[in-house]
Amino acid sequence: MRITAFLRKLLRAILPLAPGIAIAALCLGLKENFPFTHYPMYSDFSDETYYVWLADSQGNPIASQSVTGLRLGRIKKVYNKGLLAARETVGEKQGETPRKRDLTNAQKRPSGDETLVWIYQSAHEPARAALRKASPLRLYQVDITIEDSRVVESEPELVGEFAVPAAP
Repeated sequence: MRITAFLRKLLRAILPLAPGIAIAALCLGLKENFPFTHYPMYSDFSDETYYVWLADSQGNPIASQSVTGLRLGRIKKVYNKGLLAARETVGEKQGETPRKRDLTNAQKRPSGDETLVWIYQSAHEPARAALRKASPLRLYQVDITIEDSRVVESEPELVGEFAVPAAP
């Protein structure tokens, strides 16, 4: 009888928390899957962005994920980190931090070159062999803007080049 009374009191105490516990468990289980994501899907997005792509010595695209195992989104993040550092450096010199798209090619180039080195260093040996055949590797940037309700892409801009070292 005492155990039954104890269980009733415990159940009464836990029952109001049950929906919260169930929602927390559901969110942890679903992780970052639509529509249960932390990303602000209906946020106010910028009218400009860019993408990057990896190319061989002739400027032909390289399927980065198939060859290196690296997705272009990850490559863009590494490149973007370098661009942000370049913005800060330029801002310190000029007194005003420019937008990334206002950086000159010479200011973007170190970030592109470092990104290509990172790609090579992150690749496994079979990928490195494929990258050696494609050497020098090139990184291109394409700006995307919305103008008059139309998506406009710029011409690809060479922002990095890396001569892959010969096999050891």
